[in-house]
Amino acid sequence: MQIKTFGLQVIGANLSVPSLTVGNDDIWPETKEWVEDNLGIKSRAHLSNGETLLSLCIESAKNCIEDSGLTPQDVDCIIIATSTPDFVNPSMAAIVHGSIGARQSCPAFDIQAVCAGFVYALGMVAALANSGSGKNFLVIGADQFSKITDFTKRDCVFFGDAAAAIMIKKTESNSLFAVNLYADGKNWSDFHTPRLEGKFKQNAKEVTKNAVQKIPDAILEICNEHNLLPSQISHFFTHQPSKVVLDKVEERLGVEPNSIYRNLNHRGNTASASIPSVFFDSGKFRSIKSGEFVCFAAIGSGWVWGVALLQWKTN
Repeated sequence: MQIKTFGLQVIGANLSVPSLTVGNDDIWPETKEWVEDNLGIKSRAHLSNGETLLSLCIESAKNCIEDSGLTPQDVDCIIIATSTPDFVNPSMAAIVHGSIGARQSCPAFDIQAVCAGFVYALGMVAALANSGSGKNFLVIGADQFSKITDFTKRDCVFFGDAAAAIMIKKTESNSLFAVNLYADGKNWSDFHTPRLEGKFKQNAKEVTKNAVQKIPDAILEICNEHNLLPSQISHFFTHQPSKVVLDKVEERLGVEPNSIYRNLNHRGNTASASIPSVFFDSGKFRSIKSGEFVCFAAIGSGWVWGVALLQWKTN
């Protein structure tokens, strides 16, 4: 699916993380060096001591609204991308809506596309903006994979918890915002979480194989559609599966090493929070220049994946 609109501008951002830092020594010390060298992960934050994902979402939402120079009454839509909500129902977005005091005409809903959830949410924003439905869109990526991790298995090292938000504003400019979304559900079992067991199961080789193929393919396709080379994209913010994956994606795109911003060394893979968290952690929000191209990309189990291309706009 291709969704294209114009005039969207990022006007605020925030990140909320738990207070507990968990090092590799704390969960699987035997693989500490391998995890650091191959996955690029030294530590991550996990929820503890009464903290909840919802509390992180509320904190991030309030701070993002303040950072945007808005009030909760200015928000026209709240979308939360999560695959690990605190409740089966209602939606996390509805609870955040009530907690921040948004108005009743501001819809609030969750979407579930695992690590690709934030890009799917950007697609929703592009479609809503195209239809003239609202001006200020609060988008939050939030996950707590520590709650669905089996810490007796070696793959317990991948994930951290976080909630991160951005505010997107519809303007009258002609700056491009394009989102391509994809799915292929034939091999869904390569990464899945059975409800009854409650812990994720993954085929690590297939996870890596799909990520290093589908992420760069999607970026190359959207570049081709808009007559761009990957080297003409100034900023890459992708989800953070591992150092190996990000290195191989850069290689396939033909861009310089470390062109993709990274925060997995101290965050791990925060699933749907990865893109907005690395965007915030990069410190680039206030220094990106008007006219520069920014790319967001991710893949999640299912398989579902997507890419967004934004021509940056500043006031």
